[in-house]
Amino acid sequence: MAVQSLRANAHDVDYIAERAIDPGDAAILAEAKVANRVLLTKDHDISVLVFRDQASHRGVLLIDDLGSPAAETALLINAIARWEAQLTAGGFIRAGSWGSKIAADDKA
Repeated sequence: MAVQSLRANAHDVDYIAERAIDPGDAAILAEAKVANRVLLTKDHDISVLVFRDQASHRGVLLIDDLGSPAAETALLINAIARWEAQLTAGGFIRAGSWGSKIAADDKA
């Protein structure tokens, strides 16, 4: 649902789950950087790569699993609208049922 909504709102989305093989977190993060894409993920291991391992990236939007595709879609659209400039400048944004914020470290 979220992927279709983002695409319908003119966002260019590469959805990893549509691939036959998942290349792994580090490869996905590196691929997004090379492609000049912001990575949107629910995988909290990405924060370990970025903050602990200092993996370079183009921008990351990490969202919590809300258990509801509709709620997650709304969260994504709101976070992208609010933080677009920071994301495209290479920021790390964390979003959940509580709202969204710029993440300063992996505990954010």
